[in-house]
Amino acid sequence: MGVKPIYELFIDARGCYFELLVNDIPFYFHYKVGATSFRLPVNNFIPKSGQQNISLKMLSVNEGQEFPVGAEVILKIEEFEKNTPKERKAVMDYKTPDLKTHTTGVFTDKKIFNADVPYTLSYVDSVDLERIDRAVLRETLEKEYIKYTEAFKNNDLSAYQKLTSERQENIFTSLYVDSERRKKQEASYLSGVTHNLVKLHPLKTYQLVFYNNNKFVGLQMPNEAPGIYIDNEKEEDAFIEYILFHKKTAGSPISIVL
Repeated sequence: MGVKPIYELFIDARGCYFELLVNDIPFYFHYKVGATSFRLPVNNFIPKSGQQNISLKMLSVNEGQEFPVGAEVILKIEEFEKNTPKERKAVMDYKTPDLKTHTTGVFTDKKIFNADVPYTLSYVDSVDLERIDRAVLRETLEKEYIKYTEAFKNNDLSAYQKLTSERQENIFTSLYVDSERRKKQEASYLSGVTHNLVKLHPLKTYQLVFYNNNKFVGLQMPNEAPGIYIDNEKEEDAFIEYILFHKKTAGSPISIVL
């Protein structure tokens, strides 16, 4: 293990829609026509050292029909020491198989890789949320989403920091962000937002969803990652804020963890 290992996921996909989960936590949902290719670190989806899993759900762009010729998803996990990205090693290398037999236009697969990290993230301690009455849970979440939106609308950095402190601490810890860099990032949390246009779109259009073996909960629109559109009066101009909640113990309050 390096001192500050970064685990980076490379995604290259074409001819399909797809959903990607890391350790049963939504990582990336692609529901746009066209190819996509990028790299992103997955450290904050790795709660501690050991075996990790990646789940892929691949969907035909024409629902219920077979995949077009050339449709594929390539996934690679590479490890490198922070600040030395050129010195990397492959941890996982995956390419979807021949999809001719998947005539319904749906293909799923799961792969594993091992990670050795020098941290343990807060959500290792999380309780099963399905035991909570769903109506009560949804009401609690909606109140938290309203608080979150109001922090943006009022440009209230203090309120935003309070709501997201656990999530941000996990990100800072997993990506080895030093104190000076933390302060700069914290100061810019609400920058780039047209605050007077911030609007919470109707929550009735969202469904309650569970992830991480029912230890994470959130509200989610179909074909989107869990989170809410809050930035603009016009939904087509709004961005989505990725938000998932957990509870450390049965008696602890619900909190934003990712």
